[in-house]
Amino acid sequence: MKHLKLAFVLVLLSFVGEGFGQTNPEYEERVGFAIPKTIYFTGEKIWLSIQVESLAGAANSRIGYAELWNRYGESVALAKVPLESGLAFNFLQLPDDLPSDQYLLRVFTRVSPFQNLEEGLVQEFVTVFNPRIPPEVVADRNENPDQEPDSPLLSVSSKSVQPGGQLEITYSGSDSLLELAVAVANPFLSEGGKISSKEIYESIETRKVVPEFYGHIIEAKIRSDAQDSTISGLYYLSLHGEKSALFTDRPDGDGSLFFDAGGLRHWDYLIAQGRENQPMNDFEIISPSPQTRFRTGFQFPKLQISPSDEPLLKELLRGGEIEEYFVQEFQNEPIPVVTGFVEDRTFILDDYNRFEDVETHIKEYVPEVSVRTREKNKELRVLNVLQNRSFTENPLLLVDAMPVFDAGFLLGFNPAKFEKMEILSRPFFLNEEIYPGVVSFSSFQNDFGGFPLPTNAVYVPYPGIQPPVTEHNTLFGPATQESGIMDWRTILYWSPASESLTQDNSWSVTAPLVKGVFQVKVKTRDSSGKVKEEYATFEVK
Repeated sequence: MKHLKLAFVLVLLSFVGEGFGQTNPEYEERVGFAIPKTIYFTGEKIWLSIQVESLAGAANSRIGYAELWNRYGESVALAKVPLESGLAFNFLQLPDDLPSDQYLLRVFTRVSPFQNLEEGLVQEFVTVFNPRIPPEVVADRNENPDQEPDSPLLSVSSKSVQPGGQLEITYSGSDSLLELAVAVANPFLSEGGKISSKEIYESIETRKVVPEFYGHIIEAKIRSDAQDSTISGLYYLSLHGEKSALFTDRPDGDGSLFFDAGGLRHWDYLIAQGRENQPMNDFEIISPSPQTRFRTGFQFPKLQISPSDEPLLKELLRGGEIEEYFVQEFQNEPIPVVTGFVEDRTFILDDYNRFEDVETHIKEYVPEVSVRTREKNKELRVLNVLQNRSFTENPLLLVDAMPVFDAGFLLGFNPAKFEKMEILSRPFFLNEEIYPGVVSFSSFQNDFGGFPLPTNAVYVPYPGIQPPVTEHNTLFGPATQESGIMDWRTILYWSPASESLTQDNSWSVTAPLVKGVFQVKVKTRDSSGKVKEEYATFEVK
């Protein structure tokens, strides 16, 4: 075990440099992303194509992050996206309660902003509307002064088209094509495209960072002056969703904890506890979002609308609602995930007569576990099959992977909604801890079966890693008559979704029912490696 730990430390040091201070340039992660449009309504998905690479090749990080920042420097939405060889196609779901405003969409990995702020933290503005929390309404708003002019290298067969009409788009340049997007234009945002981190950030908060080689790492902090007691204790963190899993860690010298979720990907919330249900007043979950401070004078663009914008906004709102009906397929877990221990015996409780408390079930059916009373407190003892005698201490008690420290309360609980009981009749090793056996209960719905949370437990909504989107070639394709869905698309074509760029640099698109100005954007790379963008527009009337 010591040799394995030493090897892991050496890998970490080669990845981010000694003490996470000096960065090894070979492993600096450079982040890039693309989105098909910049105007959205709450509840919509911001579709993302993410690329993370380094001089050594594909990025080592397995998780990418996309988040939305408001003008007050607060993170209001965060998505954890799986990376495969540094690539991902996924989305950030916009919350329903966001106020209408301009937001900064930021993409990064756990380590990239701290290795190279300019190339490791990339962002651009997006406009979000909420019909229930509208922006400022003015009689006449300023038209977008920085609308990109049409490029002579891009031609559109018609500058005006009726809904359902066909358009031919052709790129006549000689540079290599990287990306094509055809989507509704954003007349409310004057500053489009990527924004340099050097231009907007004054500083980034210093942080101890751990690379995510296997899965998401949940960071926590014990903010306490009680270094002798609180900081040195053992902490339990269980993740819960369709599956549940238990993790443990001890704080380091400054109170930091890191729980590596490893192969577990999808969960909805977490529960944190201290040993023996100790108070958790100083426990705090740390977001993977890098804490940055804007430069003095940097301002978000203001969002204003006028009465003349109402027809366009109604069209876009309808399009955002219809988009949710398009088929999106997500990858399931390819293999079962080991979420705890390999039990020695399992009792399916419906196979036995049901009793009103856990204690009676154990006494009647489970010879490997005994119930004892000491100083008026109920205790459990598990038979150690390796030594053919009982352990002398309480086993690790679990309900849907959540530790339970009050054995008496569990013994008196009615297990009517528990599906099974699993017993481990040998020492259980969890990180550096050794437990005298395990008694674990699983509910039918993985919701604790009505068992209450421990009094000092910390409950935090904390979504897990989003499943990969596996079938997206037709994600932005036109609606067919057979589908019965009207064609209210706001994204007509996007090459990261279709994964195809034609050989003759020509594309055909169908105009939707959404009326307004649409923008064609082509990203290219010339012979010197410089990336360029060409634009053209047309109108659906």
